[in-house]
Amino acid sequence: MLLLLKAGGLAMYPLLLLSIVSWAVVVERFINLRSSNFIPKNLKDAKALLLAKDLDGAFKVLSLDPTPFGKTLYLLLENHIKHGLSKRELMDIVRSEIDLLVPKVEKNLAILSTIASLSPLIGLFGTITGLIKVFRSFSLNQSETALNLLSAGIGEALVAAATGLAVAIPALFFYWIFRIWGNSILNKLEEEAIEVVRAIS
Repeated sequence: MLLLLKAGGLAMYPLLLLSIVSWAVVVERFINLRSSNFIPKNLKDAKALLLAKDLDGAFKVLSLDPTPFGKTLYLLLENHIKHGLSKRELMDIVRSEIDLLVPKVEKNLAILSTIASLSPLIGLFGTITGLIKVFRSFSLNQSETALNLLSAGIGEALVAAATGLAVAIPALFFYWIFRIWGNSILNKLEEEAIEVVRAIS
């Protein structure tokens, strides 16, 4: 690793930092972006109680659930029981509450997107500095020293460019994976909410 950092020049240090940050985000998303973190474990029980027209029972079951979507369903039942809201009004609540969940689902994805865009530019910067060393080598009088600097400059340019792409490609890949994954979770939440609204209205 130290040899690679030395071979790639100054551009390698920010690329190393960006790589660490991107993989930290990937691990965080794999841990926190799971359906079980959003959908209540007792949702089936709550839906069964709603279909049996036991609103109070479903209300009590959902009141014990800590997930964001469980709180949304709890809010729906609370508004329906206390205020007798219509189906359209309940759906408006569903949409607004799901919109509030979007930042949680897309948390840190902007960081991955930024890293995917920034890393190739930093790699390009390292490529340019490496090429500058190549051209400077031709201005030296001693041919042996010039050849050493020439090889070092070309090596720095190639290593920096390759490292920039090596950091950007996984960041971009996981950005889209988590975007698709997050959208599927949001769609699932909306479908479940629609079923709950139909059951209580």
